[in-house]
Amino acid sequence: MTSISPKLQLQQLVLLQNLDDEIAEHNKLLAEVPTQIDAELAELDNKKKILATAQEEIKSLQDNSKSIESEVQGENDHMAKIKIKLPAVKTNKEYTAILSEVDAVKVKVSGLEDKELEIMEVLEEKQQAIPEIEKNFKEEDAHFQKYKAKKEGELSRMTKELTDYIGKREKLMEQIDKVMVQRYEKVAKSRGGQAVAPLRGNICQGCFQQTLPQMVINVKVGDTILQCSSCLCFLYWEEVSEAATSK
Repeated sequence: MTSISPKLQLQQLVLLQNLDDEIAEHNKLLAEVPTQIDAELAELDNKKKILATAQEEIKSLQDNSKSIESEVQGENDHMAKIKIKLPAVKTNKEYTAILSEVDAVKVKVSGLEDKELEIMEVLEEKQQAIPEIEKNFKEEDAHFQKYKAKKEGELSRMTKELTDYIGKREKLMEQIDKVMVQRYEKVAKSRGGQAVAPLRGNICQGCFQQTLPQMVINVKVGDTILQCSSCLCFLYWEEVSEAATSK
């Protein structure tokens, strides 16, 4: 078996790390999309509930109005039946009693009619508000459908990209030395997925600790695969421009 140079091995590890970073980021974003859609759906459901509540209130007021109309009709029928007795009355006492009963019914009917008028006023106010509520719901629904389609498009794109990254990773893994893979995965597992880090100046970008001058020289040369003494990340040299270091 042809031995692979340390430089090539390190290049493979850097590429593996980049692929793993992309895979991790895509998995994170893919997990967030359903939550984002649900959050927008909650807004739509809220508008829907507001509309449904307004419609239920109108229905309840209409039912109450019809109930009062029916009760008024019943009282008027009752009063008509009472008045029919008047011609047959023979004493003032009976006449007065019937008139008192009629007056009581009139008072009750008047109270019912006042209540019905109040309901009609509230009903009219609720009905006038419905078009704006319906408009808000329709606008929110249109926004949600557009947002959902956008997110589903992102979901499809990211799923495809993730599949591509996984495919590339599988091919790359076939080329990397198995022992090196084991070392890489051990470090990655202990460090939340990061096993490779650049060395900028004398600072490891995995843990931001300083390294010894000789380590910097050895990483620059690249003849051996080295790991940070603090975080154990595999190190590769990354040139930093003077403009960047002066900031």
